[in-house]
Amino acid sequence: MAILNEIPTIDISPWMSSNASQEAMDEVVKQVHAACTTYGFFNLVGHGVPVEAREKVWEALKLFFALPLEEKMKVSVDKSMGKAFRGYEPSLIQTHQEGLLPDTKECFITGLEVPAEDPDAGNFSTGPNLWPESLPKEEFQTPVMEYRTIMIKLVETLVKILGRGLPREWGCSPYVFDKLTARPSTPMRLLHYGPQTEIDPRQFGVGDHTDFGCVSVLLQEKGTKGLEVWYPPTETWIPVPVLEDAYVINIGNTMDKWTAGHYRSARHRVVNYTGQERNSIAFFLNGNLKLNIKPLDGSSDEEISISENIRSQLAHTMGKNGTFLR
Repeated sequence: MAILNEIPTIDISPWMSSNASQEAMDEVVKQVHAACTTYGFFNLVGHGVPVEAREKVWEALKLFFALPLEEKMKVSVDKSMGKAFRGYEPSLIQTHQEGLLPDTKECFITGLEVPAEDPDAGNFSTGPNLWPESLPKEEFQTPVMEYRTIMIKLVETLVKILGRGLPREWGCSPYVFDKLTARPSTPMRLLHYGPQTEIDPRQFGVGDHTDFGCVSVLLQEKGTKGLEVWYPPTETWIPVPVLEDAYVINIGNTMDKWTAGHYRSARHRVVNYTGQERNSIAFFLNGNLKLNIKPLDGSSDEEISISENIRSQLAHTMGKNGTFLR
């Protein structure tokens, strides 16, 4: 296998079409499998996400981060119900590794809308969203939730592709991952990175880390840069430039554990030393939080709880700022 210095780009349009050939769909499965076992990352095109939906959610993001800090703090994550973890996460409260300084990013987090009276509300990543009262619903809440709906449809397709790419000798159903998308935890982060005016090698927009869930879907803003992926064969950081009409897809720790490392959760970081602002929108498929999983290759009978696995990792990176998650 040739060693490349960029992650692959994969066109999944055959999976978005009702009349694609089986051969074309199988080729997509082959390419996704190769990317997820080699890099844990790939660029995705042919996804069918309307341009208008992306433009509207970008506008919503910019409206929120233009608010004064005191307005954003009215919906801070510590005000969410129980361990729901919704709302505004300010800069400098999450640290991914010992020895690093806290991330400079700030973000606004939404999830599946679960009413406060629901029996599960207040459990990890489950509950009502928080919305800033100073922004009109039709300009912020509506486009954000409409975009979330489109992302859920996209990850439903992605897990079908991933399921069909598993080794045949494992004897898994091709629908093995479909259960992830039943009432799933799907946190979405509107992310803003201010220019880092003081460069410190210990501090990043987001420090070196792996994602906690199953599959992540990232929309990067045109004209920006900063995302880098660690590639072990060359022991180098590979830049992930913004491609026209593309998403960045990566595997998270939970999927890595479920597939016994077959689909690889890759280290990545955001370096924002350009002197410019950077925005992005990250959608995370954690999955059905009531699922317990064990390695699909049969290497272990030890089960882990998706909910507890992700909650404990998140709480660790939040340190004393995440006491409400414990």
